[in-house]
Amino acid sequence: MLITIIYLPFSKMKLSKKICFYSLVIAASVLYSCKHDQAEFAMDNHQFIDSVYPEIQYQQQLNFEMQKIPGRNDINNLAYKRGEDNLAYIKELTARAEPQAQYVLKEEHVKNLALLRRQNPILLAELQALIISSDQKMIGFHVKASSSTGLKNAELRSWVEKKLHYWTDDLKQVQSLVQ
Repeated sequence: MLITIIYLPFSKMKLSKKICFYSLVIAASVLYSCKHDQAEFAMDNHQFIDSVYPEIQYQQQLNFEMQKIPGRNDINNLAYKRGEDNLAYIKELTARAEPQAQYVLKEEHVKNLALLRRQNPILLAELQALIISSDQKMIGFHVKASSSTGLKNAELRSWVEKKLHYWTDDLKQVQSLVQ
């Protein structure tokens, strides 16, 4: 029944079946992980930042690749806007909780970017799928951190909860891109 409820909004969108399927799998995983961890999860600021920073750096690289798509000003403009919004997000986050380490891209991100960059030109569908997956991870981090047993820091938890709409809006924009 849950899959049917999740699938209905996706079935009305003009997305490929592959993207719909992966979106459903990720949504189900996020829902399950939130329910499973709810009673035992208490997060320090650095745990949230350690999750978010590498992912947002990856997103910035994906935005840069999206800006290179030739002849698609709509996509180039969206990529530029996402990049600027991500920088503002990082600035706001660091004002609330200072990072404790230097963050580098995860190995999985480096591999994805290398595979993507081998294509000439970059395939929009593959880039879109990577961005959707990353946005969904960011939504998952924010859902988990803003739960009643999420971040210990109430001010940061409140800010994270307010930023959840930012990531869901970004996800919707990328999902609505026409190939």
